[in-house]
Amino acid sequence: MRTAVQGWFRRDRLTGQVAAGLVGVLVVAAAVYGVGIASAEYRLADVGAWLTAKSRGAVVHVNGPAAKVDGKAGVIPHMRGHNVKIVQDGATILIVDLDTGVVSRLDPSQLSIGQSRSLGRGVQVLAGAGKAYTVDSVKGVVQQIDPVGLTPVGASATLPPVLGQAGVDGTGTLWVPVSQKGEVAAFRDGALQPPVRVGAPGAGLALTIAAGHPVVTDSTAATATVVRSGSPLTIALPTTVRRAGRGGVLAPAHTEGRIVPLLVPGTGSLVTVDTDTGRYSSARLPMPRHRYRPPQVLGAKVYIPDETAGALIVYDSAANRFDRPVPVTNRPARLDVFVKDGLLWANDPAGPNAVVVDRGNAHRGVDKYRDRVAGGPRRRTIPLPGDGDAPPSGRPSPRGTPAAPPSRPAAPGAPPSAPGNVSVAPGAGTMRIDFQPSRGDGIAGYVLKDVPSGLSVSPSAIAPGAGPFTFTVAGGDCGTEYRFRVAVRYRDGRGRTREVPSAASDPVRPCVTPGTPTGLAAKATASGAQVSWTAAPGGGSTSYRLTWTGPVSGGKTVTATSATLADVWSNGDYTFSVTPVNGAGTGAGATLGTTLTGPAGTYAVTRNGGSDGYIKAEASHTSSTVATMRDNNGENVTVHCKKQGSYYQHPSDSNLAGDMYTKITWQGHTGYVIGYLVGTPGAWTSFSGPAVWKC
Repeated sequence: MRTAVQGWFRRDRLTGQVAAGLVGVLVVAAAVYGVGIASAEYRLADVGAWLTAKSRGAVVHVNGPAAKVDGKAGVIPHMRGHNVKIVQDGATILIVDLDTGVVSRLDPSQLSIGQSRSLGRGVQVLAGAGKAYTVDSVKGVVQQIDPVGLTPVGASATLPPVLGQAGVDGTGTLWVPVSQKGEVAAFRDGALQPPVRVGAPGAGLALTIAAGHPVVTDSTAATATVVRSGSPLTIALPTTVRRAGRGGVLAPAHTEGRIVPLLVPGTGSLVTVDTDTGRYSSARLPMPRHRYRPPQVLGAKVYIPDETAGALIVYDSAANRFDRPVPVTNRPARLDVFVKDGLLWANDPAGPNAVVVDRGNAHRGVDKYRDRVAGGPRRRTIPLPGDGDAPPSGRPSPRGTPAAPPSRPAAPGAPPSAPGNVSVAPGAGTMRIDFQPSRGDGIAGYVLKDVPSGLSVSPSAIAPGAGPFTFTVAGGDCGTEYRFRVAVRYRDGRGRTREVPSAASDPVRPCVTPGTPTGLAAKATASGAQVSWTAAPGGGSTSYRLTWTGPVSGGKTVTATSATLADVWSNGDYTFSVTPVNGAGTGAGATLGTTLTGPAGTYAVTRNGGSDGYIKAEASHTSSTVATMRDNNGENVTVHCKKQGSYYQHPSDSNLAGDMYTKITWQGHTGYVIGYLVGTPGAWTSFSGPAVWKC
């Protein structure tokens, strides 16, 4: 079963957002509720989606609120039986025949097929923000295309293959995971943009476009990186993500909001990541050994396509419980599931069935083979996760479970069921553990197990029926992951107190990805550049990666919220960046561009007894004279900086030779004097810094 699951998901990743296709010379029949002519202009519902009907060789448009077909484009007979998907971006509707590689454009106003072009099998076709692209994953070639004529636009670019599932962000930029380099590459207007490092070379990468921004999940390192303006945000996920196997974690191609749901095949770990705050919650769900596709999120609910049962498993992340599954086919079937226009769409491309779900989890079935939907056949109940695995044949169990499990009758003294749905969420210095109560009689309460010494638990116990069923653990090390079990206490037939523990939770840390530092400031001091900022929230031991570019560039890691850079003592324009890091991940960095000028100091004139000291306009003895100091040894002058200039040899003293000049102000005159005329620290022939900065 696992090999089959991985095969499905690898093929899915290769085609990604590619949408459905046609082949050959296409004969089109248009219909609106069964009536229409080819020359008519049709106005389809603004809130709707195009779905495939593989066995009929057609694509249909479904009105979302009505859950009814309001437009058809039939292709006879060449599309019938082919694997197709649909790319839909506003008025751009591209149909790709996955079996032949022929791409066609559908004109939604005419319900007719326009331009068709063969782009090759296995080539990803994507559209977004008015742009369209192709990605040849095997050859590593990316190309922008005209969404109307399907012809190349601008130059193509080549990346190291094999490329992962690509996506188009909210600005129309193409993003492509490049596993070989551990990067995600951006392509726009015929040119590759600077890549973003998201993992180690060879890492298993999955791309999601969340609320218009690229998010890359690294199954190898168990991290999620949010790529946005400024510095990326990297979130450390539970290490169970690494157990996703060769196919990697299941992640949606895109989400309309900032929440990205991730499913780890085989373990049942469901991780929901908030790409705005960098926080996540994780639940270990008792999932049957079925064939799943990437989860989708709509509102507070996560929908997991179960292709073995032909249904959507519905997990309410806010209430930490399962709702009644949404049936699609009631039989094993491939399901195309996506979110569009605030609705979730689940389609069986090989059959007549589709389902539309709204934010309130109300769902309506669609019969794609009929223009008006009168209902469907009697549906079997579908088991909730935790009610047992599928029968050995792999078919879904015929047993049914309502959304809220009722208390089951039990013999006196019989042990209750173990607490279920143990989910964890990290906090700043805390860990939250939620669970669903047990079913059975004689329950005395609940306690948290496997709590290391030195950590505190609140409350110490939860009474039966008291709710909320939540423990909070304070303390712990941000660099350590913890697992917990929840045990139900009950009295057996002899009145003795017994416990039934839950399965162990997913690992969790007592910290969250740190936020962006604020108040970043830099100033020049006699000890070097001093940089400071306000600590980023997040809990745990946070360190900071400080980098700078300008006349001097470099970087270092510090644990305090300030640093004095003894190597930075050159006047000029600098850019400072500070990025917070703790065990939960890497927060978004703060950046400051500023001009630094070293502080002025006071030093005495030397070697000018009974002689003249010339203040020059430039660091050269041949430049014009600004002023002349006469016989003023010991007089204090203001020193601004030092600069290397033209070589000078004193006419009567061979020891006074060099090219170092000091910028001073004397009696209102500012200019440069040869270095030996002022007693700055160190040898006059070299820079003094950081006490005296370079000009």
